[in-house]
Amino acid sequence: MGKKLLILPLFLWLLVFGACKKKTPTGPDTNLIELSGAITLSGQPFSGVDVYLSWDGSQKTTTDSSGKFSFKDLLSGDYIITPSKLGFAFNPSNYEAGSQTQTNLNFTANTATTGSGVGEIATNFTAKNQNNQNVSLYDFHGKVILMDFTADWCTECRAKAETAEQFYQKYKDKGFMYILVVIEGDPAIWAYTYGLTFPVLDDNSRTIYNIYQKTSIPLPHVLDRNCTIRYKKEGWNKSEVEEVINKYL
Repeated sequence: MGKKLLILPLFLWLLVFGACKKKTPTGPDTNLIELSGAITLSGQPFSGVDVYLSWDGSQKTTTDSSGKFSFKDLLSGDYIITPSKLGFAFNPSNYEAGSQTQTNLNFTANTATTGSGVGEIATNFTAKNQNNQNVSLYDFHGKVILMDFTADWCTECRAKAETAEQFYQKYKDKGFMYILVVIEGDPAIWAYTYGLTFPVLDDNSRTIYNIYQKTSIPLPHVLDRNCTIRYKKEGWNKSEVEEVINKYL
């Protein structure tokens, strides 16, 4: 009986004073960060520019009348900020931001110049697709683009084509486009043979390849959302290509 009398007060004490114990805060996460800045053109605010957040998070915003943009309430992580507007280049072309709030991610816009090397905005082109319709590279401006070259005689290209549609379907809903440029062969036959629903373009004249060529194919290019070339390498290293795509989606 004596032990029961001791246990009861102890239970009541724990019940009362335990309820008064300091609880974990339920307010906003103190680790949330903000990434923001502004874009100017000729020294003036540049409104209406799409700005993309990627890597550890995927968001899109647009600069306001003051040229400002902001991504708020982000979890700590690694992010890339990429402005995107057709016909314009930005300095810098993007920012890689870490796990701390940064409010000075400012860009200067200029009229774009184009090229075919890593770090350059890709030169536009137009060609017929597998359905005999005109398709331009800049039709997909604002998407992350994988552009590659192929030919009937390229064994590695044919092996890669077997899984190309699966690769496209994996990322297409995230703002991704795959473009396959045929430098020897029939785009319609390539699309039919491998079940390709993305653009397969006729470049038997090698007009496009002469812009972007190196010495061999496959020759995958990964373009960010402002059509800046972020990756270009002969051969097909799927893990490398996917890593870059995921970085900019």
